[in-house]
Amino acid sequence: MGFEFTHRGGIERQVRSIAREQIDKALLECGQDGAEFGKLVHGLRRRCKKLRGLVRLIEPHFKQWKQENRAFGDAADVLSGTRDAAVQVETFAHVLAFDARRDSGARIDAEHGAALMQWLESGLGQAPAAAERARLLADFAALLKAARKRTKDWSLSGRGFDQIGDGLERTYRRMRDGLASVEAAQTAEALHAWRKDCKYHWHHVSLLLPTAPDLLRSRKAAIDRLGEMLGDHHNLAVLDETLATHDAVATAREVIAERQAVLAFDALELGLQLSAEKPTKLRDRFEQYWSLLPGRS
Repeated sequence: MGFEFTHRGGIERQVRSIAREQIDKALLECGQDGAEFGKLVHGLRRRCKKLRGLVRLIEPHFKQWKQENRAFGDAADVLSGTRDAAVQVETFAHVLAFDARRDSGARIDAEHGAALMQWLESGLGQAPAAAERARLLADFAALLKAARKRTKDWSLSGRGFDQIGDGLERTYRRMRDGLASVEAAQTAEALHAWRKDCKYHWHHVSLLLPTAPDLLRSRKAAIDRLGEMLGDHHNLAVLDETLATHDAVATAREVIAERQAVLAFDALELGLQLSAEKPTKLRDRFEQYWSLLPGRS
């Protein structure tokens, strides 16, 4: 059925089916021979984020939501250390490209930039050996298999759209509150915290996309763009912390701060547009969209 609701009836049954499908796809991907490990890890972690987004949608009516949210987070954490260094190399490449587009000329000279890139690449280390990859994937799979067994017992309180509408409204409200925090203090920490609820709302729009696809595709795309901006901002913050341990990087760090300022400004502008609607109004609108779905499969 994909990562989406297709009918008004049987919300609890659909939630269990969506969760099992994502888990089954992740377990199948774990067994793919010859897959590039970095890409595989990225895909598996995205599956976990989808599952956490689903759990957040039913949070007010799902007693076990904390347990399951933690379980999918723990599964993602098993694989979290395998991409960090590669992300920093990729992020610095974007910094150099941003700097090169400057009309007045790049501030980071080519020799300095190449030296920093080489230093970052030296931190990549060796890709995990086959035995280590197998161990990581086995640990990941064990957590997901245990979660899959529990899905048969997932049950929701409430009736009808309330079962997902309350979670939709709560997460969107947190997204708006996060925006207010960012406006008050544009710190990397505030922006990163805001990003999490923006991504949860993005997952919720994805799940509800079939209710009004012509209207919701543009919202989904805009939230995705916002998430990319905030993700880039966070990656820059991590890169800045890494470069702080290296000698003679003042100029590079200044360019990073400049790029972060641009991203924060653009993210705030887009976030204000996406958060203009009051939470109760957004919930009511989505409930009207929900009524457009067929009754049962």
